[in-house]
Amino acid sequence: MIEWRQYLPEQKPKYMAIKKMIIDLIDRGQLSPGDQLPPERQFAKLLRVNRSTVTRASDELVADGVIERRVGSGTFVSLQARPQAKRVNWHTYLLSQRQSQSQNERRQLQQLVSQKSEKLIDVYSSDLPLALVPQFRFPALTWQDFITAQALETPRGYQPLIAAINQLDQYNKRLSFTEEQLLMTAGVQQSLFLILQGLLSPGDAVAIESPSFFHDSTLFEATGVRVYEAAVDADGISLTVLEQLIIKHRIKLVILNPDYQNPTGHVMSLQKRKAVVHLCQTYQIPIVEDDVFGWLGFETVNPIPTLKQLDPDNVIYISSLSKIMGASSRIGWVVASSQVIEQLTRVQHEMDLVPSIMSQVMVTLAMGDPQFQTQLDQLKATLQERALATYRMLKSVLPDWQIDLPAGGYYIWMTRPNHKLRLKTFLDHQLAVAPGSLFGLKTDALRINFARLNAMDLVALEQRLVTIMQATE
Repeated sequence: MIEWRQYLPEQKPKYMAIKKMIIDLIDRGQLSPGDQLPPERQFAKLLRVNRSTVTRASDELVADGVIERRVGSGTFVSLQARPQAKRVNWHTYLLSQRQSQSQNERRQLQQLVSQKSEKLIDVYSSDLPLALVPQFRFPALTWQDFITAQALETPRGYQPLIAAINQLDQYNKRLSFTEEQLLMTAGVQQSLFLILQGLLSPGDAVAIESPSFFHDSTLFEATGVRVYEAAVDADGISLTVLEQLIIKHRIKLVILNPDYQNPTGHVMSLQKRKAVVHLCQTYQIPIVEDDVFGWLGFETVNPIPTLKQLDPDNVIYISSLSKIMGASSRIGWVVASSQVIEQLTRVQHEMDLVPSIMSQVMVTLAMGDPQFQTQLDQLKATLQERALATYRMLKSVLPDWQIDLPAGGYYIWMTRPNHKLRLKTFLDHQLAVAPGSLFGLKTDALRINFARLNAMDLVALEQRLVTIMQATE
């Protein structure tokens, strides 16, 4: 009997190590054509990895002809024993790399922004302008300080940071958790990747909102997950469409952004939140709640409960401080049951995706600043002022557009059905704005980051929009 663990090479990612191990065992004659491999669940335990890692390795070995699955029997070494060397079909490969329309538009916008032209008005980028990022004072630190801090680092993250986030959550969101229920990550994108990689298998299906920031996300392709979209309105996701997707495609996970949704800025009503929770409980489907903008609500009196508060057991909550401290902070977190966190922690360490201790220490110091909450409140007040000023300008310049006044976050969403919008027109006028196509919509829509607009910028944007609209009428 093969002692599998001793043959597993020390390399990452782990699924590649498993592939190499099986091929090496075949080369050495320790595995022969027709030999049966352990079932995936048992194999994962023997190798001390998660099952999805074994599944991914097996999928690639099957595709390469190294092993084969026989329905009702199991997984066996292929009768050809070793894959034949194959030429890469470059034509097919390059076709698969062609960008979709939204990816091409995103590339054009990023190119324009990177040029940093003085004439550019950038309401496309999804971060705060430097002037609004809170200023914190840090003590002089040495490399020894970071080494010492490692003593307080648990498998789930830097313990003082976990405590600071718990305190922040309790104060702002009335959300409480134990240390075993939180995992530090390098941001929301990584949090979602760990969830997809750790809880799902290739071929599983998830449901997202439409429009959504996650439309065309490479995370789903990277993890082999199928994506289906359900429309949202001002009240939240369509329950009818969501239930149809659940039944038809056997949805395994629902990903929602209920507070200041990106791109629409909408807030899901309490009634809809309760209905979504009930629907997912009925079909026993977990919800991922993306609450990255949840800290930036303008109204602080009686906020609507998070989905996590409504259903602590079945909701996986993800958030970060990137929308407050800037994208470079690279700190996010997942709050879930201790069993889920244990699984995600295992995946994170296997894939060597643990966030930097330096980033964790610096963010902890910032959150410990006596003025942290004051600066957060000041930021929200400034954003509220800019949201209202931008809304009033847009309603004046574009009276026939549907424009929603946001109650938090960064974004104003505006639509005008049957109006011909061409991104090139905006780019030619040095205006970087996010069209609805980036988020999965065919209807004419624009997302504007009002956080980037001071009084002078707002006047310039008004003039630019007037010129553009006159040219497109």
